[in-house]
Amino acid sequence: MPMRALLALALLAASFGPAEPADRKVTLVTLPAKPVELMFRKKRLTLRGVRILTADGKRLALADCSTGLCVEPAKDRVVAVQRPAGALPDAVVVTGGRNVRAAWLAAPTRRYDHAVLGDAIEAGAAVAVDRTNKRHRLTLGLDSVFEDRRVRLADLDGDGDDELVVVRAYATEGAALAVLELGSQGLAIKAETPPIGTPNRWLNPAGIADFDGDGRLEVAIVVTPHLGGLLQLWAYRDGRLSRETELKGFSNHFIGSPVQEMSAIADFDGDGVDDLALPDAARRSIRIISFAKSRIAEPDRIELPGAAVTQILVLKPKGPGRPVLLVGLDTGKLAIIR
Repeated sequence: MPMRALLALALLAASFGPAEPADRKVTLVTLPAKPVELMFRKKRLTLRGVRILTADGKRLALADCSTGLCVEPAKDRVVAVQRPAGALPDAVVVTGGRNVRAAWLAAPTRRYDHAVLGDAIEAGAAVAVDRTNKRHRLTLGLDSVFEDRRVRLADLDGDGDDELVVVRAYATEGAALAVLELGSQGLAIKAETPPIGTPNRWLNPAGIADFDGDGRLEVAIVVTPHLGGLLQLWAYRDGRLSRETELKGFSNHFIGSPVQEMSAIADFDGDGVDDLALPDAARRSIRIISFAKSRIAEPDRIELPGAAVTQILVLKPKGPGRPVLLVGLDTGKLAIIR
C-alpha cells in the first residue's frame, strides 16, 4: 500500500484535529434573510465585489456602516444567463483556452429521480466545443445520468489539453467521478472512480489543484456529503484514476441545494502549496486541509456560529497577508474569516 494511503488510514483512525491554529477572526454581517448564494461581481474579486442572494429574493452588496460592515441593495445590473439550446435548465456553461472552448451538460431527463440538486432533472449528455467551434456530444445510456450542473476543465495528465470532470450517477449503483476527453474520435469517457455502490448516493467535487506540490493536478471530492462524507483525492495518470487519500468527516453540500461550490482552494498555511478549505460533516466549522509533500495536516479549523449554506468564496491577497474566506450561514449571517 502506498505511504500516502497508510498515512491517510492512520489519520482516519486518529480523527485528527488542527495543529497550531492560525487564530483567525470571524466577523459576522447580519442579512435581512437567509443567504442562498454568494458570488463575485465579474472581475471584482474584492469585498466590494461580493454579491449575496437571499431567500427573499434580494441581491445585496457589502457596504461600510458606522458599526462596521453591513449590506445594501446591489446597484449593478443583473445580466440574464444565456444557455445553449438543449442545455440543462440550470446548466453552468464553462469556457476554456486549450482544446475545449466551451462545455455544458445537456439532454434534460427525469429518468433518475433523486433531486439532490433541487429538482428531478438531470443531464443525459455532455457537449464540448473544440478549437474549430465544432460541437461534440456524448450521450449516456438509460442506466445513468450526469448528476451535476457543470463539467470542470483541467489538464489532469499534463499533456497540454484539458480533460472534462463531471459526476455520473448510475440507477443501481449511485455516483462516480468521470473523466472525459475530447480527441480525434470526439468526446468520450476515459476513466471513472468506482460507483458508490448504492442507488441515490452522490458525491460532490471539491476542487482541482496541485494539492501535494508535485507539479500535477489532483481532483478532490466528497463522497456522500450528507452522510458524514469522505474527502478523497484522485489522480489521473496514464488514462486511469487512482485514489491517493481518504479522510472522514466532511461535507460540501446539503440536500436540495443547487450550490456545489462549498469549498475553496488557496495557500492558507503559507508553504507555497494550495490547501483545501471545506466544512466539517455538520457544516458548522471550516476545516483547512494540507496535503503538501505527501503529508496530511489540518493547520486550522474555524468554528462557525451556524451551518454553512452557500458557496465559500476566497479572497487571495495580492501581497503579504493570508486569504480571506466568506460563507453564508443558516442563521441569516455572512461570516467573513480573516
